[in-house]
Amino acid sequence: MYNEKFEIWLNSPYVDDELKKELKEIEKIDCEIEDRFYKELEFGTGGMRGKIGAGTNRMNLVTVAKATQGISNYLIEKYKNEKISAAIAYDSRNMSKEFAEKTACVFAGNNIKVYLFDSLKPTPELSYAVRHFKCKAGVVITASHNPPEYNGYKVYDEFGGQVVRDADKIIEKINEVKLEHIKTAEFKGNTKIQIIGDDVDRSYINEIKSLSLRNDVDKDIRIIFTPLHGTGNKPVRRVLDEMGYKNLFVVKEQEKPDSQFSTVSSPNPEDLSSFEIAIEKAKGLNGDIIIGTDPDCDRVGAVVKHEGQFVPLNGNQTGALLLNYLLASLNEQGRIPEKPAIVKTVVTSEIANCIADKYKVTTFDTLTGFKYIAELMQKFEDTKEYNFLFGYEESYGYLAGTFVRDKDAVIASMLICEMAAYYKGQGKTLIDVLTEIYNEHGYYIEETVSLVFSGVAGQSKMKAIMEHFRENKLSSLAGKKIPTIIDYKMSISLDLIKGTTEKINYPKSDVLKFSFEDGSWLVLRPSGTEPKLKIYFSINGENQDESNESLERTKSEVLNIIDRIQINIG
Repeated sequence: MYNEKFEIWLNSPYVDDELKKELKEIEKIDCEIEDRFYKELEFGTGGMRGKIGAGTNRMNLVTVAKATQGISNYLIEKYKNEKISAAIAYDSRNMSKEFAEKTACVFAGNNIKVYLFDSLKPTPELSYAVRHFKCKAGVVITASHNPPEYNGYKVYDEFGGQVVRDADKIIEKINEVKLEHIKTAEFKGNTKIQIIGDDVDRSYINEIKSLSLRNDVDKDIRIIFTPLHGTGNKPVRRVLDEMGYKNLFVVKEQEKPDSQFSTVSSPNPEDLSSFEIAIEKAKGLNGDIIIGTDPDCDRVGAVVKHEGQFVPLNGNQTGALLLNYLLASLNEQGRIPEKPAIVKTVVTSEIANCIADKYKVTTFDTLTGFKYIAELMQKFEDTKEYNFLFGYEESYGYLAGTFVRDKDAVIASMLICEMAAYYKGQGKTLIDVLTEIYNEHGYYIEETVSLVFSGVAGQSKMKAIMEHFRENKLSSLAGKKIPTIIDYKMSISLDLIKGTTEKINYPKSDVLKFSFEDGSWLVLRPSGTEPKLKIYFSINGENQDESNESLERTKSEVLNIIDRIQINIG
C-alpha cells in the first residue's frame, strides 16, 4: 500500500518538483518509503504535526493543501448560506510562512475569506483573532516545542478553541480529498486574503493588561526573559513594558527568530537546559526571576532566584502558584464571582483542588489537551452554570480570562512577573510561597517520563504496552494499594475493592489512570502529537523526603514492568 502511494506522488502533476526530487533520492530505500507513506499525518491533541519532508506522513505543501481542502469542505457543508472566514497565523519554524500562505490560498480557492497575520505571532493570538473577526475557523502553523525538523498544523473552531466536537468529521473530510480535488488561488493581490496589521496586536495586548490583579507591585523587580527564538519576543516585552516594569532584560542570543533553534538542544521551557544561557545572564544581572516561552508562545517556564540559587519551577508548581495568587487576590478584593470554577487536566496535580476548595471554587478535570479546557469554557459560557477563572495543565500551559481559548504564555508571563513582584514586596520569593502552599495542603511532587517509540515498530510496541496495563490490572505498586483504575478509552472506572464498574462521561481517549489509596496516582498515555508514551506520576506525602522516596520506588517499578513487556514482544 505504501509503495502505491509513493508511486502516485512520484508521478502526480499535483506534487511539486522539489518534493519529487526528494522522493527520487529515497526510491530504493524501502524502510524510508514505508515511514513516509504508511499512514496519513494524524490529528491528535495538538492537531497535525510531523517532520517536514515529502510523503503522506510528513508536513509539506501537499499535505497542508490537502488538509485545508478537507477543512474547507467541512466548513462549506456545515455553514451553508453563511459567510465563512478563517484566521491564519504562523511561527518561526522552517516553512511556517510558506505553509500559512498555502493554507490561505486553498481557503481563498474555496471562496473562504482569510485573515492572515503579517508576521509570526503567538498561537494564543490566533485564538484571539478567530473570536475578534468572528471567524468560523482558525489555523496556526506551528510544531510548538518540537525539534527543528518538525512543523505542524493546528485547527481552531469558531469559539477560538482547538477543534474537539467535529474532529472526526474533519478527519473524514480530509481523508476523502484526492490531490486533484484541491482548489487553490493565487496569493498576491487576492481580495479574499486580508493581511492583519497592528490593530489586532493592540486589542490583544490591552485585553491581557486588563487581567492584572495588582498595579501596586514592585515594578523594579529584575526580570530575565528568553523567547527561545520564537514568537514571544515582541508581545511579552510589549505587555511588560507597557505595564511599567523597569528592569526587563532579554537574552540577546535567543531573541531573534531562528528556525534551527541553534542555541538550545530543545526549544522547550520544560527542559531546564533551554534556560542555561538565561541563568548565566541572570547571575550577572542579579536577576530575580527568569521566564522562557516556547517557539509558539503558548507555554512558559520560570526559574526563581532563591537564597542565591536559581531554582526551576515545574508546570504543576507554577500552576499552583498562579492559582493561589489569583484566588487569594480576587478573594481579598471581593471579586470572586458566583459559581466560580477552575479547570485542569487529569494529569495535573491534585493540589489545585486543595487550593480551589479553600476559596470555595469548583474544580473540573478534563482529558489531556488544552482544547478540552476550552470546550468546557464554552459550555460555561453557553449554560451560565459556572464562571471560568483559570485553567492549566502540567505541561506549562496556563490561561486566565476568557478572550483566548488556548493556553497563553503572554498572559501567563505577565501574571508570573506580577506575582513575583508582589511577593518580593513582602520579602518572599516564589519558592517561599510554594513552601507555604505545601505546608498548608500537603507535599505534592510530580514527574513525567516520556519514552520514544518511533516508526511502525514503535507504534506496535506502544500499543502492546497499553494493552498489557489494560488487561493486567495493577492492584498495588511500590507498597501501595490501587483501589481505582480509570480507563478513558473504555469510558469506565473500576473499583478494585468492591469489584464494580462505573461508566464515566469523558470523550474516549487512550489513557489509563491508576489511583492509589493515599491520593497519589499514575497515568499512562500515548502522545497525540509525538511518537512517545507519556507516563505521569503524582505523589502526595507529608514531607519532601517521603514524597521523593515514594516517587522513585513507583517510577522504578513501572519502568521495570515496561522493560519486561518489551523483552517479551521482542
